[in-house]
Amino acid sequence: MTSAKSIMGMLLAGLLLATTWLTVQAGANDYVDNNKDNYIDNAGNNFGKGKTFFLSNVFPKLADNGCFNCHARGYVRPNVQRYEEMIRRLAIGDSAENNAVIYKIANVRSISPEIPNHPGGQNCATINAEPCKTIRQWWEIEFGQESADK
Repeated sequence: MTSAKSIMGMLLAGLLLATTWLTVQAGANDYVDNNKDNYIDNAGNNFGKGKTFFLSNVFPKLADNGCFNCHARGYVRPNVQRYEEMIRRLAIGDSAENNAVIYKIANVRSISPEIPNHPGGQNCATINAEPCKTIRQWWEIEFGQESADK
């Protein structure tokens, strides 16, 4: 009887491992649109275009601005060199001007000038200055009306 329970337990564990492995393998290809060089999610968002813009435009602006001094060394989040970490913050908000990334680097919505929203200081003189200008363009690519129409 114990032998049968052991065998059933091992079979169940094997089935769970196989299911997990198959799910992970399938997940790797869920977003590939073989007709294009971009990645498309199930809602129709164009992640490939946004990620390309981030790497080509936002990333260099953040580097020029000195963001890597703190946010690329592993002890201050987000790591601004990683698209996956930055897109999560960009998604917090409802517009190119109203999102967590702009709030931080432009020091918008701080309680007072003595208590900045971004301890690293105000990195954009206004939301129309760099790197905020480029980050706002990135938001439009990721979440703007053009993206929603696709």
